Amino acid sequence: MRITRITRTLGAALVMLVATASFGPVPQAQAQAAENFTIVMLPDTQYASEYWPEVFRAQMAWVDAQQSARNIRYVLHVGDVVDNVGQPAQWANSKSAMGLPTDDVPYIIGPGNHDLDSTTTRAATTYNSHYPRSTFTALPSFGGTYPSNANDNAYHTFTAGGTDWIVVALKYAPSDAEIAWANQVVSAHPNHSAILVTHAYQNGTTKDTNGSKLWTNLVSKHANFRFTFSGHYVNAGVITQQGVNGNTVHQIQADYQNSTQRDPNSFLRIMTFNPTTNALDIKTYSPFLNTYKTDAKNQFVLSNINPVPPGWSTIVDNTTAGRFTASANWGTSTYSSQKYGADYRFATPVTTSDVAWYKVNIPATGNYQISAWYGANSGYNDAAPYIIATTTGNRTVYVNQRANGGRWVSLGTFALAAGDDNKVGVSRWTAGTGYVIADAVRVTRTS
Repeated sequence: MRITRITRTLGAALVMLVATASFGPVPQAQAQAAENFTIVMLPDTQYASEYWPEVFRAQMAWVDAQQSARNIRYVLHVGDVVDNVGQPAQWANSKSAMGLPTDDVPYIIGPGNHDLDSTTTRAATTYNSHYPRSTFTALPSFGGTYPSNANDNAYHTFTAGGTDWIVVALKYAPSDAEIAWANQVVSAHPNHSAILVTHAYQNGTTKDTNGSKLWTNLVSKHANFRFTFSGHYVNAGVITQQGVNGNTVHQIQADYQNSTQRDPNSFLRIMTFNPTTNALDIKTYSPFLNTYKTDAKNQFVLSNINPVPPGWSTIVDNTTAGRFTASANWGTSTYSSQKYGADYRFATPVTTSDVAWYKVNIPATGNYQISAWYGANSGYNDAAPYIIATTTGNRTVYVNQRANGGRWVSLGTFALAAGDDNKVGVSRWTAGTGYVIADAVRVTRTS
């Protein structure tokens, strides 16, 4: 059953990374409702491809039929697409089920050991001949691959539930070079919640050597990782740990393969994320049998997912319409070549309140880095007071405006409340000497 529906457009922008890999468009945070959405995980399909292609086709036909009702946004195949890499019929059976990936329900694969020409050399020539890079490049969610001309390892991005996500798929037993590539990709997407898809990572609740290596050298290092998904072992389990940055990562494994019985091979994972409750509801279902596994290993809810907030930043200049207010005591100047925009405002110090305010529409309560731009001059104030309206009251940061001009100077990170209000001000009330400058401020969400 081919997944073919009407194409929808995702916003995209280009990022520059190292020349050793090919990197494509990266969707920006979308202005969309925080709706529930579903990700489907396909455990090892090797015996379905070999003996029972009808159960594989039933799985993907169900995904096609349920796409709209369940808001299915991605299919993650954890590898071992086939049992015998050299059997063309098995590849054909898999492709008749998977179909061509479309932007309506795209999929990504982390090739397993049975998908490789050799587990010694880890060559994936046959896999690439059936699931080539060119099959995926037209997807708006396609990001890039490693190597740059092959589909051994890949990353895709998508937006769902008001969150930007990045999925990195690594083939079986990834090398140091492949892990280094994955680190570069994840580092380049700090505002995306990261998902790792790979074949062998854990056996139930115990990591194998691949999982331990990946956790230490990749997953635990990044604050934006939220999930790993794997198969390989006939088992099911979850490992929940905190990375070095304090973020919680749920590591999820499931595999139901069976070479002598058809029915176990028909199960998949339905994982529905509710951004309102911050919970991932996981069910294990067989479309072929129309039945669920309801034991604790296969039906459960993970709480406190806490996706990375969408990237957000805004700049308010002293000339931004409706966003800057100052009394007549603040003059206007174009003198400094380090100014931001057309001009800037200046005033002499006084021992009374006379604040020039920047109004900022904060999208959601959270932590925001605030930076100031001003032109530096020996006649400017050496202790200019910047006032930040935080959730716990006004905070004042003093800045020497005689130094570091013509650039963004960080005032720090502060908790700001949602709403369109005066959030940052520059005050004249200072013991410092020299003109106080009010030019531009930048507010960037960090968490």
